[in-house]
Amino acid sequence: MNLVNIKPYTLLPDATWLITGCSSGIGRAIATLVASKPGQRLIATARDPSSLSYLPDGSSDILKLALDVTSVESVNNAFKDAAQHFGNDFHLDIVINNAGYSLSGDTESATEEETHQEIETLFFGTARTTTRAIEVMRQANGRGGVIFNISSLAGLLGFAGHAYYHAGKFAVEGFSESVAREVHPDWNINICIVEPSGVKTNFEHHSKVRTKPHPAYTDDDMPSRKLEKYVNMGIKSGLGMNEPSAIAEAIYGIASRGERIPLRVPLGATAWKMAKAKCEGFLAELDTVKDISALGKEL
Repeated sequence: MNLVNIKPYTLLPDATWLITGCSSGIGRAIATLVASKPGQRLIATARDPSSLSYLPDGSSDILKLALDVTSVESVNNAFKDAAQHFGNDFHLDIVINNAGYSLSGDTESATEEETHQEIETLFFGTARTTTRAIEVMRQANGRGGVIFNISSLAGLLGFAGHAYYHAGKFAVEGFSESVAREVHPDWNINICIVEPSGVKTNFEHHSKVRTKPHPAYTDDDMPSRKLEKYVNMGIKSGLGMNEPSAIAEAIYGIASRGERIPLRVPLGATAWKMAKAKCEGFLAELDTVKDISALGKEL
C-alpha cells in the first residue's frame, strides 16, 4: 500500500492559493490572511463574486472569481479564467476546498432533492475541484502543492439530526485519504484533511438548511432535540467555539512551517479531545468483537 507523502513541504514565496467558499466564515478568514502576505497570490471564489468586496481591487496578485462547486462547467471555467489571468506563470500551490453547508433535521423528513444537493456540494464539489487541482499540480515538474479539504469533527463522529451532513464529510475523508495514497511521491502533492470543531461563523444561519420537522421526532427527549439545545447553548455562550481567524492561521501555518504535511488535523481543543476519544473507543470496541472478526487467516 502506497504511503502518503512523507517529505517536508516548503511554501514558495510566490505561491498561488485557490480557495472556495470565500464569502464568509473560514473561507473569508483564509482569503483575508493570504491577501495580507506579500508575494502570495490569491484566487478567491464564491458563488456570488460581489460577496468578495472585502478584498482589495486592482492587484494583479488577487483574482476574484465566480465558482459554484456543484457545476462542472463553473469549476472548469474558474480554472480556465485563473490560467488566463496569470498566463504562462500560472501554477497552483495551495487549494482549500471550503465551500459547503449543513443539512440538519430529522432524517426521515429529508427530501431527495435536499439530500442530493447536500452530497453534491460537500462531496462531489470537493472531489471535482481536487481532481482539477491535481491535474495542474502534477504538471508543475515537482513544484507540488497542498490540497486542504475542509472536513469537520462531523467527518469523524456522527451526531443525531445531521445524517446527510455526516455522510458528505465522511465521504470527503475517505476520498481524500485514498487520493493521498494514489499520487506519486515525486509529484510532491500533499492532501490534508482539516477537521474543525465549532467555529464562530454564520454556519448555523445562512450556511445551514433545515429539513421539515417530522412529527415522530418532536418530543423534547428525542436525541436530535437534546443536541439542538446543547448546540444552541454553546453558540450563545461561545464556549468551545473557535475564531475563523485562528483556523486560518493554523492552516497557513501547516502550509508554511517547512515540515511534512499531516493527513489529518483536528482543529480546536474539542476536536482533538473528541477525535482521541473516538479512536480509543474504537480500539476498545475492536477487542470486544475480536473472536467474531477472526474468520480466517491474516493477510
